[in-house]
Amino acid sequence: MAGEHDLNSIRQVAVIGAGTMGAQIAALTAFAGYPVRLFDALPAALERAGPRIEQEILPTIASAGMLPGSAEEARSRIALVGSLAEAVADVELVIEAVKEDLAVKRAVFADLSRLAPGAILATNSSSLPSMPLAAVVERPERLLNMHFFAPIWVRTILELMGCGVTDDDVLARARAFGDSLGLTTALVRGQSKGFIINRIWRAVKRESLRVVDEDVADPEDIDRLWKLFFQAELAPFGTMDMVGLDVVRDIEWSYQQESRDPTDTPSPTLLRLIEEGNLGEKSGQGFYRHDENDER
Repeated sequence: MAGEHDLNSIRQVAVIGAGTMGAQIAALTAFAGYPVRLFDALPAALERAGPRIEQEILPTIASAGMLPGSAEEARSRIALVGSLAEAVADVELVIEAVKEDLAVKRAVFADLSRLAPGAILATNSSSLPSMPLAAVVERPERLLNMHFFAPIWVRTILELMGCGVTDDDVLARARAFGDSLGLTTALVRGQSKGFIINRIWRAVKRESLRVVDEDVADPEDIDRLWKLFFQAELAPFGTMDMVGLDVVRDIEWSYQQESRDPTDTPSPTLLRLIEEGNLGEKSGQGFYRHDENDER
């Protein structure tokens, strides 16, 4: 339970953004014993998150055996709230999990800085460093990246990276919090776009898409060979479908906007699939068709 961890007074957590990742973070945090308030600027997203957490995410975490306790107890600790101010009032830690768009995140953190002046502020961005957010945060020494991975019960990893002026104490508290969730935490030294895993994964993802764009091979063959060669359960295109092709695109655009390198422009194949409404598992079709018997 939260009171059993030496977290220097982290008692209440807010998660901002009730999409796939935000819902999973909120569920795992509650399972670990912390009261959690979950907010999304889109009421429909928040409405969808409640049943998904209760019926899918919490039972899966329970089945995975990551932490002691029950799904029912964890659900009782999650409050779905209708305003950002209500979500962050008097909390010690705020974890943002909104769209992978720097302008959107800057607007959110400007509000968080004002509404939660005493809280640690963390972004779950999968590609954007927290450094560009520091300008809109009063006391940026409390700002950092806390990068969780989906699905959170399989990829039990948390990457931490400061914003350049983050207090060592804040990083230590974030690491202790991650440990209390049953996650393996890793500290990124300095600034690294994509942190550790996603920096390496991006090179694999980009080259896999280029092989398809150049009509060298089909996604199915690439994934089959990858699994055999690396003796892996997951492969590039199946993983992209799981993450969401729109999320993959947004991450690629964020790299391109920073580098201004035309070769960093998202893959034409990726953009075509998204334009057709094929976003991966969440839409039922991406590089693969998804049903109960689908295996990638």
